[in-house]
Amino acid sequence: VLPYIFSSRSTPNQQTRTGGQTLLSAQNAPGRGMSKRKFAIWPGSMASVAWYHYSIVALALLASGSSAQYDEFETTVPPKPAIDTNRLSAVLDRLINKTTYDKRLRPMYGGVPVDVGITIHVSSISAVSEVDMDFTLDFYMRQTWKDPRLAFADATAPGEEKIPSLTVGVDYLDKLWKPDTFFPNEKKSFFHTATTHNSFLRIDPDGTVFTSQRLTVTATCPMKLQLFPMDSQRCRLEIESYGYTRAEIDYFWGTNKSITAEAHKAVAFDSFTLPQFKQTRYIVNHTEAVTSSGKYVRLYVEVLLVRNMGFYSMNIVIPSMLIVTISWVSFWLNREASPARVGLGVTTVLTMTTLITTTNNSMPKVSYIKGLDVFLNFCFVMVFASLVEYAVVSYMNKRIVLKRQKRQKAQEQQQRQERPMFASPAKPNNNVDAFYMGAHHSSMHQLMEIPPDCDCRTIPLQQHPRLTAEPSTPLWPAPFGRAKKATRTCSNITPAKIDKCSRYLFPLLFGGFNVLYWTILTVLSSMSESTTMEGWYDIDKTG
Repeated sequence: VLPYIFSSRSTPNQQTRTGGQTLLSAQNAPGRGMSKRKFAIWPGSMASVAWYHYSIVALALLASGSSAQYDEFETTVPPKPAIDTNRLSAVLDRLINKTTYDKRLRPMYGGVPVDVGITIHVSSISAVSEVDMDFTLDFYMRQTWKDPRLAFADATAPGEEKIPSLTVGVDYLDKLWKPDTFFPNEKKSFFHTATTHNSFLRIDPDGTVFTSQRLTVTATCPMKLQLFPMDSQRCRLEIESYGYTRAEIDYFWGTNKSITAEAHKAVAFDSFTLPQFKQTRYIVNHTEAVTSSGKYVRLYVEVLLVRNMGFYSMNIVIPSMLIVTISWVSFWLNREASPARVGLGVTTVLTMTTLITTTNNSMPKVSYIKGLDVFLNFCFVMVFASLVEYAVVSYMNKRIVLKRQKRQKAQEQQQRQERPMFASPAKPNNNVDAFYMGAHHSSMHQLMEIPPDCDCRTIPLQQHPRLTAEPSTPLWPAPFGRAKKATRTCSNITPAKIDKCSRYLFPLLFGGFNVLYWTILTVLSSMSESTTMEGWYDIDKTG
């Protein structure tokens, strides 16, 4: 853009060149009393004006060329011509024409069996129930088979574009023959219908049919809980034809029956986690199911599920250990504190009983002993033994007290009875004295009377001999001898020693049991997880 600078001048009309500038003066019409005006064009010459005009034109041409180039780039890819839908509809109608196609008959009826390929993509294992002995899978099941009656490769006229494949709605599948596939170990299942029926159908020009359906299946899973909670379970999903025997339908894993080495690739797993289990390995295989109606091909995929110990450790194992440890506190309490020791023992026993009952309610009623039952019952025995230990200590303490009291009473009764040597005017006061005086009348006819000048402090006293009282004989003096000493069989066992031994014996016994128990359970669990048979694959490598 050229800058034009207009300026008003008061000089007369003339043309002046000064310093490369051209001043053009213009004078208004005379006689109108108006002043003369001049305007100036800058910069200097008219050549500069022409150069600017040429630059502007060149920039405009360059911009228009770039725009044309961009438009040409956008329109280089021609739009793909759409296939005539009327032609496709005609092909679909011709395929299911009842004059040439009967969906009640399988392909190649009376000839070779129909090869049906199965592939599965497991999206999740939503639940594993020990009580019901089942597991639930969400997966996509894809089936493929060849039906020569549905081939449409020859339906293309000369000059028409070939139809690569027909992908149609699932409603069309109801008009075609399809395998009567079912799950023999299924408890319940359903198709997903949100927002529409989750099914897929594709037909290739050679008559190959490819279907895909999303299902949720709850299948049985017989579990062995001998090593619970460090067990591993093998749950399988079985696939079989309901009505067609092996001579009519032959199932296989994958999409190509000739490639058997890649059968394990027919099953894939998404990345998902389970709350109590970890999926580690799987195997795909086939077997033959023999029933009264014939022999059927049965496919199955088996998944190895290893149980996680976290939940049971935090909610069962550790609380049980703490309850057993609390029961040992009674060994350090005073033997006379009966309310404290009895209350502590009864509380721990009832707590263990509640824990065992709650755990068994969430488990199936199996006839064999589970691994967790051994641990919980041993903990119950430990707390019960603590309560019994105090009962033994209390009984022995009470027995010792009674013996002490009885001994003191016997000592009081066996104190020596003293009689004077001289007679007194008093008569005998009991039968013993009378018997004694009568029995010894020959030797002591009459006791001596105390002389008046006798010093009684120097006269010895007379003692009664010990008398025996047998039911067959009257009272008779027993010979003097030593009393029988008590046996020393349990003389060294005292309540204090029992408490002291229990303080060390119970922890050592419980600790040794835990070391032995968890070692054996870990070894057996590792042996059950070691799937050395051929055909097992890691889930992580295929997911």
